[in-house]
Amino acid sequence: LRQRLRMAKLQLTHLFASSVDEALGSCSEQAFCDGFNLPAEHAQVLARAHQQATDKLRGNALAELNLISDEHGVDAALGRLDSLKAERPLLPDGSRCLVAAPKESALMLNEAAQPARRRHVQAMRSALEQIDQENAELERQLAEQRAVLQAVTAEVGACSSTFQQTAEACEQWRDGLRAT
Repeated sequence: LRQRLRMAKLQLTHLFASSVDEALGSCSEQAFCDGFNLPAEHAQVLARAHQQATDKLRGNALAELNLISDEHGVDAALGRLDSLKAERPLLPDGSRCLVAAPKESALMLNEAAQPARRRHVQAMRSALEQIDQENAELERQLAEQRAVLQAVTAEVGACSSTFQQTAEACEQWRDGLRAT
């Protein structure tokens, strides 16, 4: 593990150094000397100054990289990264399973959830069908009860009418008895 960490940090340092060299290489020694427009006898001193400045700048940049990596715990982060890599499942070919990008993982989760969603939708449709059947049965029972209620209402109405007629006949009879 330590060897791999050293290799990772060495690669990081090498990439950084290459980037610094590329940036410094944008101004060649000849272009540097030409920029001062001095006589040729001073060119050697300028070339040496250019070389010393680029070496010092490269050294300072690498020292700053090491300082920043120490301050921000790059070694520990690389260790955690290596541990995470080691935790990924080993594939039959000996390589490790790739970690998905955020968009890929969302797609993978969506795809994995599809069967559960389909089952849920089917369950909801079945429940809705059952509710519709129960509702139809309740509506049928309600229609039957309405018919019974209407018949009872009609019968109560008829009884009420008969009762009213009987009450009126009784009153007439009573009034007739009082008059006699």
